[in-house]
Amino acid sequence: MKFTTLIILVFCYLQSPYVSAGEPEILEYRGVKYVSGGMNKAERKKMDNLAARFPMHIVLTSTAVDGPIAGALVTVKDLSGDVILEEESKGPLFFVEVVGGRYTVEATYNGQTLTETKDLTGRRYLRLRFKFTQ
Repeated sequence: MKFTTLIILVFCYLQSPYVSAGEPEILEYRGVKYVSGGMNKAERKKMDNLAARFPMHIVLTSTAVDGPIAGALVTVKDLSGDVILEEESKGPLFFVEVVGGRYTVEATYNGQTLTETKDLTGRRYLRLRFKFTQ
């Protein structure tokens, strides 16, 4: 009887939204490091722990979706208009390691593209929020 109870407890623990497979993976695109995730509470906490390493913080949400979103295409361009990063998000949080300067960030989700141009100069962090309506 005790063994069955233990098996049930372990199964429930593994199915919990607070259990994650590990740390979010820090990836690299053309020499630019980034990390994306935050689909559940545990993953958001791990992303928060990494946030200080990345000056650009992008938050992706949608009014058409109940809960966090993934799958938005994030494109970061430098002052010259050159693409320095273009990747699909793995969650609503997308952090990028960039140096000071002016950046144009585009985010595309379900056919809707939102764009912002911001300066990182004189700031420690740049936080961009993209709220999709589709």
